[in-house]
Amino acid sequence: MFADLLLPMFDDDYYPDILVAEVKQLIVQFAKKVAKSGLSEADIYHFANETVASINEMKPQFEDLDSSLDDTAADYIAEAMMMAVQDEGYMDVEMEELVANREW
Repeated sequence: MFADLLLPMFDDDYYPDILVAEVKQLIVQFAKKVAKSGLSEADIYHFANETVASINEMKPQFEDLDSSLDDTAADYIAEAMMMAVQDEGYMDVEMEELVANREW
C-alpha cells in the first residue's frame, strides 16, 4: 500500500518530490498508528489531526519552492489517509474529517 501513496503528486512536477516524500512519511507514520488494535474513531481522528498539523507546518516550504498545498494536493492527501484507515478495516471514518484541520 505504501508504495503508491501520493503517486500522482510525485508524478506532477508542480509538487517538489522532496516535500511530497516528507508528506508521505507523515502519512506512513499515521498509518502505523492506525494499525494498532482497539482504536476508536476518536483516536483515529486525533492521529489524523496531528498528521495534518504537521503537514500544515510544511505550507511555507512548498511556497518557497513555487508550489502549494492546493485543493488537488488536499484531495490526494485525504485519499491517502483514507486508504490507510480503510486498509485497517475502519470503513465508517469520514474522509473530510480526517483533514478537517487543514490550513491549505
